[in-house]
Amino acid sequence: MAAPRSPTRARERERSHAPAAGSDQVHSWTLATSQALDTVWRMAKGFVMLAVSFLMAAVCYFRRLHLYSGHKLKWWIGYLQRKFKRNLSVEAEVDLLSYCAREWKGETPRTKLMRKAYEELFWRHHIKCVRQVKRDNYDALRSVLFQIFSQGISFPSWMKEKDIVKWTEFNGIRDYHKRGSMCNTLFSDAILEYKLYEALKFIMLYQVTEVYEQMKTKKVIPSLFRLLFSRETSSDPLSFMMNHLNSVGDTCGLEQIDMFILGYSLEVKIKVFRLFKFNSRDFEVCYPEEPLRDWPEISLLTENDRHYHIPVF
Repeated sequence: MAAPRSPTRARERERSHAPAAGSDQVHSWTLATSQALDTVWRMAKGFVMLAVSFLMAAVCYFRRLHLYSGHKLKWWIGYLQRKFKRNLSVEAEVDLLSYCAREWKGETPRTKLMRKAYEELFWRHHIKCVRQVKRDNYDALRSVLFQIFSQGISFPSWMKEKDIVKWTEFNGIRDYHKRGSMCNTLFSDAILEYKLYEALKFIMLYQVTEVYEQMKTKKVIPSLFRLLFSRETSSDPLSFMMNHLNSVGDTCGLEQIDMFILGYSLEVKIKVFRLFKFNSRDFEVCYPEEPLRDWPEISLLTENDRHYHIPVF
């Protein structure tokens, strides 16, 4: 029969097992915590890597989008400039004296003369603005035609309405701003514009032919036409066309006698301020000098008798 256990030994044995059990429990909790933290770290690391990858992809995408958008925006800006600005052969109004200050800097005798001429236009003739006209061999025709259309000037009495449909479109519009909008459209269309200039040259030739026939029948003709026909290079309408009119727009602009013929043909008085002739009797000239009737008046200004701009009163 086994001897009964001593209570004292039992208590000692329990005490010896208690620390071991506590140590195992602490180790178990430490291991679980470590595993949990490791899992959380791996998850967080994966999430951060995913976020960084997404961010990098987004940056690359938006960078490509920015480059593409910039390229397309640049293309559209260029297109709109080509469409609405580059071909606009008569520019918007600018302040006359500001234009003069920008174009004529320095202290040379010619520069001083031009500045005084512009001041004369501003103070004495009450010209406040100027429209710059595209510099080419059509600019005299362009300056005249623009003002005829923008002012709604009637077509010449000798012309038939069916022959000048484009002219009547402008003449029938009484609203100044609407005419201005139509002028901007017209003078942005280079092909149509040049067709109109060639039509003006034909009108000039027609008038030269009419006056030439009157001269042959001993009728009285304006003196400048007699001067025209006295030149060897324009003794008749054919020689005038071959030696002078055909070159206008291609290799040369209008001469002074051509300006007279243009004004006579369109039945308008063309007043030209020749700024390089300031302080002389030729500073302000008219074509024709003495209109046969009370014709409408349009004005041009030129710095050299080759290129013309439009003064705005």
